[in-house]
Amino acid sequence: MRVKSNELRGKILAFLRYMHPDSVDEQVVVAVYYQYYKHKEIISAIEYLADRHYISKIQKPHPYKEGENIRIYKIMPDGIDVCEGIKTDAGIMKVDW
Repeated sequence: MRVKSNELRGKILAFLRYMHPDSVDEQVVVAVYYQYYKHKEIISAIEYLADRHYISKIQKPHPYKEGENIRIYKIMPDGIDVCEGIKTDAGIMKVDW
């Protein structure tokens, strides 16, 4: 399971690198990987990346659903360094988009 988590984190980071400089809604990230990973695994991988400051997490009120929030992610400079091999993290498998 650990290797699978490492791979998923690397894939999400590579995806956000590909989308850079744009930010991406959490639902988009989940939609890209839901066929291969469980929802909980995807959210856990995103949280790992955000906790390590590889990606930024912005939470805003949903534009038309009262009481709900949307989460938006964007790759940070440290995340780009991991994608390019400048930095390494044992919890992230380097993958190419």
